[in-house]
Amino acid sequence: MSDNRKKNTSYIILLLLVLVVGISIGYAALSTTLNINGQSEINKATWDIHFANLIETPGSVTATSKAAILAGNPTEVSYDIVLNQPGDFYEFSVDVINAGTLPAKISVKPTLKGVSEAQDVYVNYTVTWKDTEETPKANDVIEPNNGKKTAVVRVEYDTNINPDQLPKVTETLTLSFSMNFVQA
Repeated sequence: MSDNRKKNTSYIILLLLVLVVGISIGYAALSTTLNINGQSEINKATWDIHFANLIETPGSVTATSKAAILAGNPTEVSYDIVLNQPGDFYEFSVDVINAGTLPAKISVKPTLKGVSEAQDVYVNYTVTWKDTEETPKANDVIEPNNGKKTAVVRVEYDTNINPDQLPKVTETLTLSFSMNFVQA
């Protein structure tokens, strides 16, 4: 056999060998199956934020209609009072409880209704957190699984007013306090 022919035969054999290896790799790549197995669990989620344990503060005036949590809205309290003289007040505390499994945050600042613009001159109507004495605000969080914060609501006949600012007739204040929550 001539050297040329041996060289050509070697090239052909090398080419066939490269071709067989390439086809084998291609087949292996296309025929490989990748299995990924796993398990995941989604737990039950519940939403249950409400007021509980409403307690009137000693020394408060007697309400004409005591503060009570509304049955249809468990994050609202309604009550009626008469404040007879400067320094009189009505105050209560109420627990804000998150019995659900999701964190809850106040969506907007708490709502204090029932004091008109004219009454606001001689009536102070406030709500604070009992532990910090800060005013509750939007985005304050109540943790889940029976997390709790206590709100203190106070209505007071202001002692720092001028005699001409005093009301001319006895007024019954029909008041409410509420908080709105969203998922944190």
